Amino acid sequence: MKTKTLRHTVSHAAFLVAVATLLAAPRGVCLTIELRQRDPQTGAITLRTEEMDPRQVGVVVVNVWNFHWCKTSTERVAALVPRINKVLEQARRLGMTVFLCPTDVADNYVGTPMVERVLAIEPAPVPHLRDIQCPAAPDGGGCTCGPERCQVNFGWDGLCPDLVIGPDDLMPNDAGRLYAICKQRGLKHLLFVGFHTQICLLGKSIGLRAMLEAGFQCALARDLTDAHGRYVPGGETPDDFTAKVITHFEKYLSPTFDFADTLRRNKQWDEAWQVDKVHHSPWGTPKRAHLFERELTLALTYPQSPDVEIRFTQDGTEPTASSLSYTDPLKFTNTTTIRAAAFQSGRRVSLVSDSFAARLLPAPPAPELYLGSLKPWRAVGMGHSPSFNDHRFSPGVNPPQIDKSNEGKPIKLRGIQYAHGIGVHAPNQLVYDLQPDWESFVARAGIDEHVLDVSSGSNRAMHPSVIFRVFIDGEEAAQSPIMRIAFEPWRFNVPIPKNSKRISLVATDAGDGHYMDLANWVDAGFVIKKTATAATARQ
Repeated sequence: MKTKTLRHTVSHAAFLVAVATLLAAPRGVCLTIELRQRDPQTGAITLRTEEMDPRQVGVVVVNVWNFHWCKTSTERVAALVPRINKVLEQARRLGMTVFLCPTDVADNYVGTPMVERVLAIEPAPVPHLRDIQCPAAPDGGGCTCGPERCQVNFGWDGLCPDLVIGPDDLMPNDAGRLYAICKQRGLKHLLFVGFHTQICLLGKSIGLRAMLEAGFQCALARDLTDAHGRYVPGGETPDDFTAKVITHFEKYLSPTFDFADTLRRNKQWDEAWQVDKVHHSPWGTPKRAHLFERELTLALTYPQSPDVEIRFTQDGTEPTASSLSYTDPLKFTNTTTIRAAAFQSGRRVSLVSDSFAARLLPAPPAPELYLGSLKPWRAVGMGHSPSFNDHRFSPGVNPPQIDKSNEGKPIKLRGIQYAHGIGVHAPNQLVYDLQPDWESFVARAGIDEHVLDVSSGSNRAMHPSVIFRVFIDGEEAAQSPIMRIAFEPWRFNVPIPKNSKRISLVATDAGDGHYMDLANWVDAGFVIKKTATAATARQ
């Protein structure tokens, strides 16, 4: 039997493992959980223990999305997935009901048992048994990257691909069906795991606040949540900010607990498991780089334990106990790759995590000769080519457009509209004959943003990805990192060597398919040598 979901597959082997796990599950286990709350006025902590029958417990997992407009938030979600997987594995084994709730994109999983079993249940009226008075939670401002902020888009289209979906998990997307299932199964306690804590767990219909008001006993897993964060370089880290949001919940909403520690107390946790990662702030990757102007301040944190050493490398190698030791935020002025891990008594106790940041070149000067005024020697893109001189472009792909996007719309990058540029669809190549008096090629380059005009790019904005390359006489002279939607445009200022013949401007797919890879070269053209300009003026 194979049941496929978007980016996930529940195979026959996984099903057999699930059945074996169920058969091996302990019977009649009573789970002891330590709950933490705070006095709203003084902040004083109160701890209490409670006994729960796992069969009366639902675990509600909210918005473990595969993407967020903030790259650091995206990586922080993915970093917690290994821990979530182990916790949910044990929760299922103990008999808890697991609800996976990727709000906004749950309907992308239609046709899977996780959704179809839920849709077969009639929603129930959700009572309003409590009136929760909660002051506004701390606001992170929507981006966790620091000064170089990400711009809003709704690109997520599924769950994080590394999240393990159990064959008996359920995907409710509305409070009525979640409530009905809980009542059918006799669930009294709802344990919440989830992200963008003060936004999604407060505001969603299947969130913690809504279920508290419906009468359930709810608690937040503080080791399995991450706030809609903030990063102040040299000051507040995203982990500090998440701790503030957790404190807010403990004061005004519900108790919190440590899920892994709860399993540990009940002898359901193996200390040999490595499930955590060192966090990077900001957190770019080679596929979605963090771009910075002059200096990058990178913080490394390991919130699961303060009693570790963080070791890191800058050469791409895996960190060891003898690698560089992290003590204070790292400062960089050049493109850099960092790999980090946590160590205790010389032994690595974490998974290895990576980050990548690229420094932007200074803003190039405006060209004196725009590309749009020149006829390329070669201009080709996607399409079947009967001959070298008769290129046919694929359906929906236009030849390069002068001063417009490839779709014929105004050129726009990071919210700014440009008057001059060339709009192409990657893969694309533009080749020009060089002239002796051309000194340098200058341009900005990035992903066209018109996909954001409709529902902020819902389900689509995560997909465009382009690498821009410049070749002179067959030799690569410059290259961008992988560019994504709403990135600051990459900057080119490429000197042209003496006696050069041709320049090739290439926009390539970044290796994940070319759907919607609309690319713009803006303010692109050539700077003319000053001697040639002066001679022209004298004439």
